[in-house]
Formats: sequence, structure tokens, C-alpha cells
Amino acid sequence: MNNISINEAAKKYFADEAIKAQAISDLAEIIAVPSVAGDAEGIYPYGKNCALALDKAKELCEKYGFTTVNHDYHCMSVLFGDSEREIGIVCHLDVVPAGDGWSVEPYALTRQNGLLLGRGTHDDKGPFIQALYTLRFFKENGIKLPFTIRLILGSDEEVGSSDLEYFVKVCKPPMFSFTPDSEFPVCIGEKTIVSLAVEYDNVPDCIVELNGGTVPNAVAGYAYAVVKTDKKLASTKSISVSSVENGIKIEAVGKAAHAAMPESGVNAIALLCGYLLENGVVESKGAFDLIAASTAEYLGKTLGINASNEDFGYLTCVGGVISLANGKLIQSYNIRSLPETPVEQIKASVENAVSAFGGKVVAFGDSQGYFVSADDEKIKALTEACESVLGIECKPYTMGGGTYARWLPNTVAFGSGIESERGYLGSERGNAHQRDEYISEKELFTGMEIYSRAIGNLSKIV
Repeated sequence: MNNISINEAAKKYFADEAIKAQAISDLAEIIAVPSVAGDAEGIYPYGKNCALALDKAKELCEKYGFTTVNHDYHCMSVLFGDSEREIGIVCHLDVVPAGDGWSVEPYALTRQNGLLLGRGTHDDKGPFIQALYTLRFFKENGIKLPFTIRLILGSDEEVGSSDLEYFVKVCKPPMFSFTPDSEFPVCIGEKTIVSLAVEYDNVPDCIVELNGGTVPNAVAGYAYAVVKTDKKLASTKSISVSSVENGIKIEAVGKAAHAAMPESGVNAIALLCGYLLENGVVESKGAFDLIAASTAEYLGKTLGINASNEDFGYLTCVGGVISLANGKLIQSYNIRSLPETPVEQIKASVENAVSAFGGKVVAFGDSQGYFVSADDEKIKALTEACESVLGIECKPYTMGGGTYARWLPNTVAFGSGIESERGYLGSERGNAHQRDEYISEKELFTGMEIYSRAIGNLSKIV
């Protein structure tokens, strides 16, 4: 079957109402498993629920005649083909906790105005179904490919991706892979992610309590301090002041934002520390000056790490969490840097900046990014598939977010989100990690068609 025939066959196959009904039913089954990664339980490295998700995926895949291999419940492979040369599709079945405030049951698929709602529909169980049905398309249409497709299903993407670290110990990685865990078109690069914490032990005696932010990889939306002071403090637009049993409580409200996209956020830590300085609660020329300045901006200028290039734009630096315990003040930073910059250089620059204010780096970790040229023939194959289905120009992009692509060699992020299908529930609902997470029915089946065409394109060049 030639490429034109593959495209026509894919369009027809995914328009079939019986196929659509089966896909939605299969999605409902995997969504029903609350697969939030947890502590190891016996033979289950990420807890029983993640193991149950792999078992359910095995059941679904074998129902359609595919061979599966369980890699000790770290992850699972689904195989189509008998060639030693492999193309990989990498999805994850673990999800973030549902949280409160849903309008529907998070672990039961809900069809609503063309949307499929439930935790994992967009990230990343819906894409698993897209990948499974891509395999079904080739199998059921009798299309012989020059490579094996290995669908890799992980269980630890949301926590640390140790599942893929295990995979590469027991299996040879495919010669090329894509992960449908982002947005269309092709993501050809992800920034390096550096996480570090700075500790100060010269905390003013007037500070009784101080905490801000909830996670290191987000702009802090709320921060507070309890202080002992005789200063007359007044509330402002973003600061509220009240008396509590052990002093004066000062609360700052900003706007949370993901560390990969801090432009839309307002850091409450910066607001709080700025207020303490401006009102003379703490003296200037100390740790609070550096913390206030470094959290008020997101380019890393205060820490001497600002950088940019044509492919990635600028480095971002977010002060996500601040805490006071045992007389020590700790400020965390989440940095999305250019892959070309050595992480040791970033660490040295931060150490130099904070040492002048009595600070020291007490925790440090990194996850290396990647970059592939848009002129790579495999990238062109994916891009052409996207353009041919969506009917628009699809320019490869880079981002500050992180996916499985950084953990597996020769891998890029590719879909499955479609920009025109996002935002139906507003900016605070519907997306990955949000309440009322969804994938639209159009998004689900359009993605299947794109992936089938992409595999067809790859079969001509690899």
C-alpha cells in the first residue's frame, strides 16, 4: 500500500462509527483506574494502582491481538511487527492526583458536548488509546511496515521517569521514537531543567513563620509570614495584614503559573518579601533583598544566569517555594535553561550570587534537555503528516516543559494536543493536571489519523 493509499485508508478507518465507539469504550476502561504513582508495594514499584493500569492496558492490547511484555511493572511494551528495527511510541499511564473542584467524576469518562472528560484523558491515557488504535489500523488493514512498532507504556512520568531508566537497562531503545505527551506539531527541543535550593541561616529574629508556594516548579500564588514588630502595617491590593496569637500575619496573593511559562504569573514570594523590606520589618542588604529580586523576575538576571538563543528563546528561573524551619530559610528555584549551557556553570553562578548574602546551595538536580534540527528527515516526516491532516502550516517548536523525550534516546514530543481544540472550558479547567481534564472527540480521532500518516511517512525513509 503506497503513502496516498495509507492516508486514504486511515481517514476512512478512523471515521468508522464502530471504531470510534470501541475507542471511547477502551478509553473509559483505562480512565477508571486511579493510577497515581505511589510507594512500592511488593512487586509493584509504583504501587498497586499503577500496576492495575498496566494490567488493564495489557488486556486492551491483547484483545486486539498484540504481543505485550511486562517489564517488571516499571513499564510495558506492546509490539506490532517482527523486525529488529523499531520505531517507538512512548506514553505513560500514571496520572497526577485528581484534586478537588471537578464538575464530573474524575475517574469515570464523561462525554459532554463533544468532549471526553476524566483524569488522564489528555495526559496521557487518551494518547495511549490513540497509539493503540494506530497499531490497530496497520494490523487490521494488513499493512506491512519495514520496522516493528514498539508502544512503550510507562508508570512514573509524573514523578521522575525512573520507569524509562529501567526500560533502557532491559531493552534496546528504538532507533527513533515519539511521545504523544505535548501538543502538535513536533517539539524538536526541550530546555534543561535545573532544580536547586538555597539556604540562609541569618534569619532576622522578628520572623516567626514564613512559607510560600506549593510546588517548586510553579510560580508561587500565595505566601505568608508571621512577624513580631511594632511597625504600623496596612493592607494593600495584594497584601492582607491581620493580628494572630503569635504576632502579625502578612499574606501575599499573586498568580500561580507553571515554571515553564512564568510570563503569566505573579510571584507571591516576591510580593511578601518586598512588603517586608519596604515597611522596614526586615533590614535591607540581606537575604530578603536577594530573594525579593530573584523571585520578582523570571529571567535569572539576579542570579547571573540569564541567557537566550534563537532556537529556545530565553532561560527562565522561578522561585517556587520558600520555607522557614529550625532557624533556616530555604528558597527553591526551578530553572529552564538552554541545553547548550553546562549545568555546572549554572550552579557556580548561583553559588556566587547567593554567597554575598549569606546563602549556600544545599540541593541540586538536573534533567538534561534535547534539540533536533527541523531539517532532520524524520522531523519532516512527522511535520508533513501533521500538515496534511490539519491543513495548516505546522512549524516545529521548542519548549520549557519536560516529557519522556528527554529520557529516551532519539525521541521527540509529537502531539497529541491540538491548539484549536484546547480552551473550551477556560484557562483554569480542562488541560493536563487541571480540573475537568479533557480530550475532545475530534482531537482523539484526528490524532490517530496524524500518527498513522506519520508512521507511513517514516516507513519510506528509515
